[in-house]
Amino acid sequence: MSLPLLINKQPVLDATKSLYAYQLKVEALPGKTLSTEQWESAIQDQWQQIQQNIGFEVLTANKPVFYQVPIPLLKLALLPPIEPLSKLIVEVDISILKDKTALMAIKEMVQQGVQIALQDYQPSTEHDKLLSIAKLVKFKVMDISDQSLDELFDKLHQQNLKVIVTGVDTEETYSVLKDKGAQYFQGYFFTNPILSSQKEVAGNKLAMLKLLAEVNDPDIEFDVLAKTIGSDVGLTHKLLSAINHPQNNLPQVIDSLKQAVNFMGLKRLKFWVNMLMLSEVDEVPTELLVTALVRAKFLESLATSIGQGVLKERFFMVGLFSTLNAFLKTPMADIVDQLPLTDRIKEALTDQKGVMGQALLIARALEQGNTHMILSGFEGADIMVISTDYMNANGWANQTLQSLAAA
Repeated sequence: MSLPLLINKQPVLDATKSLYAYQLKVEALPGKTLSTEQWESAIQDQWQQIQQNIGFEVLTANKPVFYQVPIPLLKLALLPPIEPLSKLIVEVDISILKDKTALMAIKEMVQQGVQIALQDYQPSTEHDKLLSIAKLVKFKVMDISDQSLDELFDKLHQQNLKVIVTGVDTEETYSVLKDKGAQYFQGYFFTNPILSSQKEVAGNKLAMLKLLAEVNDPDIEFDVLAKTIGSDVGLTHKLLSAINHPQNNLPQVIDSLKQAVNFMGLKRLKFWVNMLMLSEVDEVPTELLVTALVRAKFLESLATSIGQGVLKERFFMVGLFSTLNAFLKTPMADIVDQLPLTDRIKEALTDQKGVMGQALLIARALEQGNTHMILSGFEGADIMVISTDYMNANGWANQTLQSLAAA
């Protein structure tokens, strides 16, 4: 029997927008109370499923892991199987000061190499008591006034503490914090870019849009597609390298576009081309491509879960293209006008309308850990199935990105 347990995964980026770590946050659904025994059983089952179905190295891209859980789960034996333990960063807040058992558990973790991060920090005597055991400090950007930021950064950096600012959800906020000396950021600011004020799409971006439009034309014939792809030698080479990646376990080497289509089909070939084109966009973080891939795979799985399997390819496209505005720093409405998409897909991308638009909203809610929105349900789908599909999509995205990195 599945218990109402959700795991949220969020990236932590550095000042260059490169991936520094991931956060795994475990919580029960609002209104659900679990006994200590239920918590322990549920989390152990969850770790076992992730390890079997995905693998923690794949899920977390072998990066450090911030781990945030309710106090009953703060036990060495219940930690996720991250190796080595020095890559695991357990988050605590001031409520732990009232729990001697949890404090002893934290001490045991530190002895085994686990690092400690103080979450939701605010300048106060109580918070400062925990700075002696912390190596990292996290605070919400909305909790600190602009006037206090400089002083706070100076204070924490002087104590050799790494500082992570959370709740950074716009590129404008990221830019302001970076200018003030912030080094690490948690939030989906990279999916909410400062859009270009130009009325027309820039030339290089327009060329990419035209290529995207041609590749995704539902009526395109293979000969035309092959000519389009083949005209870009670099794209063709990367495409074949990605397809032939060892993890794809192909029975033979694919050395031509015709072979690729015969082996995987035209639709899957289009996906690889789309992904490679997006990966070539300058000055965007790799995590943006990860987000696009996660959304695509999650929406595809969700389509099946809600009885819309016949439309799963369209769901997939909505997820994949949902970050085009961030890749191109152009309003989504201007982008979709230049792509051969159905009205339903355009509405989903621009206004989150219709069944595909609602699915995209659920994906964003999962990214943000917005349990209230996730709880609203979706076409009768089981919330735990949704949660599992989302974690599996994260694993698939990182595996796919490994193939791309080898190209």
